[in-house]
Amino acid sequence: MPVSELARLVVDYTDDIDRCIRVIAELTEEYERYVESEHAVCPGCPVVRSGPFVVYSMLEWKAIYGNGRLDHWTVGDIHAYLLEHFPRKVSADRQLLRDTPTCVRDFVYFMSDRGTLAGEDSGVLADAAEEVFDEFLAANRDRRNWGLAKQVLRGGVASMDEDDDRYVHLATSLPEGVEPPHVTARSGGQGAAARRGKRKAARVARKRNRR
Repeated sequence: MPVSELARLVVDYTDDIDRCIRVIAELTEEYERYVESEHAVCPGCPVVRSGPFVVYSMLEWKAIYGNGRLDHWTVGDIHAYLLEHFPRKVSADRQLLRDTPTCVRDFVYFMSDRGTLAGEDSGVLADAAEEVFDEFLAANRDRRNWGLAKQVLRGGVASMDEDDDRYVHLATSLPEGVEPPHVTARSGGQGAAARRGKRKAARVARKRNRR
């Protein structure tokens, strides 16, 4: 991968927000084309259904609260996004919560396949979301973890702090077809056993395909 591309993936929200938004949108759109190609026979797969939403949210978290290196990911980054940022900022229904670990896994493979994944090993990163899946669900159900902006959206309080407002600012420039992270995606439910079975099947399939 050319040095220019690696440099492009280093963004500074405080210095150039327009460039930051543009790079995140472009990378999300590229991811969307990638998963549509990889999962052409599975239009209802989590990575097709919720992937662009999750990936945009991950990238803007990295831009605003992380080190601005959209190419560099560690297990600590993924856990911080899932267990701290997501519960605080993202209003999600049960379908999106179930989809998120698979979407994180595919984002890792996408970055690896395009030659721009730095940080920890792709296999370790790919499993990082599943490892904390139960904690992720619990953290999102606990209203004590919700930030002010999320509480406003859900009818809890009437004001936002500066930190929440900064996040909303960036979330208003999503690529076409991607819902902002503060908008809840609606979908039908399914049984816990079926969800566990689908998650297991997805993990097995992904590991088999990567061999």
